Amino acid sequence: MLSKEVDTARQEIYTALQQRHLQSAFARIHNLSANLQEWSIDAKLKELETSYRYMIQYMIEGVDDPERKQVYNYLINTTYHITDIICDKLLVENSTKQYYITKRKILKSNKTLLQIFDSLDNSVNELSLSELIPDSTSSANKRKEVERIATDFFEYTWCNFPPQADDYATLREALEPHRMPESVSALVTSAMTLSIIHYFDETKIDILIDAYLNNDSAEVQIRALCGILAAILCHHTRLHLYENLYNRISLLFDNTQVQTDTHNILLQLVRGRDTEKISRKMTEELLPKMMKISPSLYKKIKEDDALIDIESLEHNPEWQELMDQTGIADNIIEMNELQMQGADVFMSTFAHLKGFPFFSEISNWFMPFMTNHTAVIESLGSERWSKDFANILHASAFLCNSDKYSLCLSLSQAPASQRQMIAAQFSGENLQMQEEAKAELYRKSRERSNISNRYIQDLYRFIKLNRYRSEFFDIFAIPINKLLETGHIRNIIINNKMLKTLSEYLFKNENYKEAIYILDILSQNNYVDSELFQKYAYCYQSLGNYNEALELYLRADLIKPNHVWTLQHIATCYRNLKKTEMALDYYLRAIQYEPENLSINLNIGHCYLEQKEYNKALNYYFKVDYLDTKGTKARRPIAWCSFLAGKYDQAASWYQKIIDNKPTALDYLNAAHVYWAKGNLQKAIELYLQSIKTDGNNIEKFRQNFTQDISDLISAGIKQDDIPIILDQILYKASEEKVN
Repeated sequence: MLSKEVDTARQEIYTALQQRHLQSAFARIHNLSANLQEWSIDAKLKELETSYRYMIQYMIEGVDDPERKQVYNYLINTTYHITDIICDKLLVENSTKQYYITKRKILKSNKTLLQIFDSLDNSVNELSLSELIPDSTSSANKRKEVERIATDFFEYTWCNFPPQADDYATLREALEPHRMPESVSALVTSAMTLSIIHYFDETKIDILIDAYLNNDSAEVQIRALCGILAAILCHHTRLHLYENLYNRISLLFDNTQVQTDTHNILLQLVRGRDTEKISRKMTEELLPKMMKISPSLYKKIKEDDALIDIESLEHNPEWQELMDQTGIADNIIEMNELQMQGADVFMSTFAHLKGFPFFSEISNWFMPFMTNHTAVIESLGSERWSKDFANILHASAFLCNSDKYSLCLSLSQAPASQRQMIAAQFSGENLQMQEEAKAELYRKSRERSNISNRYIQDLYRFIKLNRYRSEFFDIFAIPINKLLETGHIRNIIINNKMLKTLSEYLFKNENYKEAIYILDILSQNNYVDSELFQKYAYCYQSLGNYNEALELYLRADLIKPNHVWTLQHIATCYRNLKKTEMALDYYLRAIQYEPENLSINLNIGHCYLEQKEYNKALNYYFKVDYLDTKGTKARRPIAWCSFLAGKYDQAASWYQKIIDNKPTALDYLNAAHVYWAKGNLQKAIELYLQSIKTDGNNIEKFRQNFTQDISDLISAGIKQDDIPIILDQILYKASEEKVN
């Protein structure tokens, strides 16, 4: 049976079980089991179906059975489990997915999980003894052996289905406090997470709960909680069938620390969905600007300054000017802010450094960074600087484990000159960096949030970059509404503090649709706050839904009356809804509280302009021009309004100021209208032609802009019959100049 056919049949059975169509599920399982021909499975299926039919018969006969629900849930659970076993046995025969390739290798080895664990335990003990003896070769060999067996144990744990009773005991022992090195326990926790994602296992989830509660390593605890949450997300339709497990998870999430850790993890999952957007910003905006600035920068550096200290450039005014002109400074500030919020800003940098053989082992994507790991030592060497570098890298709160390994591995291929430069930076003389590294080491107040951030980033890289990524469930692809509606997650996350944190993040990153979803829940929770309604409304406004936005702004105004920002946005919504009179009322209310606010004054002028009260509009435009001593905000409105008011000399004077200072194609077009109205047709045609040139000789665009203004030209006294003739003359001239 083909792998695709098995997967399709399994999904059909799952669907039938979710819909409680047990008879249909049994029929499909019998068809699937026929390809396997194992009498023990067929016998179990017949037993289940017989029990189900007896249960139905007792129900029809009116027998009161207080345990009927438990029996029914047991039947569904066991049917799920048998389906998984049948599919696993069929797929292990011919599936090309890495899970089953690894499983076939394990089955051929004829070793049990317990045997691998015992080998790992012995190797760890031997390594501990060898490190007491000053023989680096012996220790290095033992360390390699531990790493190799740890990888084997990872694979055995990941592919451990269906598990035996002693397998559960082995996994519990592996996660007992101090039973194994922290790195091994963390690795086992990640392997169990992948195993549970692949096949639901009640006991393994229970083991992860024990690991979170009993293991004193924050790394293991956070990874265990991530595994529990992954199980909830992937198998939420099955979880409620296991009453004891369901109750235990509910009890777990009553713990304040669990809630805090869960909130950090879920927030990082939401942040993770923005990683691709951040990577695009890096590669499409920041890096091209950096490449563009390089020639300009190096022209300003003298030849004898070729070895100039890069740090001194920060204080160079010409360097800063180039940064400001190109917008790099703003991009860097934005990236720094995102990084401080916990956003993943390094994905684009390290995405191309995951092709090393080190990452061909799935376990290494989840390996905690260790300064004494063989890959690190072999990449950096044994010099003093390499140890300092590895220690500071280990202390970094911003790089995830996977990226730390990538950085070390990439240095193994770096030219000697670059390695020497790094060595100089990490010499004993560089005390400042050493002190900064010490200050950063394990900041206790943020340690757990840092660990969860780094681990989610490790998980993101594995899901998005590993060569088998299409075979793994992508938790980062879950829409936020599905994420928050999932079983226990909805129950634990529906508190106003966490929802407000999520909404703030989504709002700040312009994910307005998802922010609306969160804000809607907050409003349903009777969370009354003017700021909430302001942001709620702004999301709708940004999406162009002005009616909904207006309603919410008005509610914000009721809670906190006469807030200028709210009044302005109410007015803006009315303007977009073509209700200029209402918009003007709210702008006039706002101006009472901030009489020198340029934006409000300007918009009042626009409202009067739309109402054709040109003199009133000019009064406000001139006020803006007076207040805005360094800007030119009011120049174009003054010039255009003067034209509409029939004050052509005044309009011409203001358009001349505009033309003298970076004019646009529309500026030339409007100035031409003014001169035509003044009777200077020759000058008008010159300006019309200049408008076409400025817009890249785009005749069609000019024609559209010109046509839109025909009614204003007629109002200015220009004969309607003359307009198409002059337009043709302009186009003739433009064509001739283009040819010449």
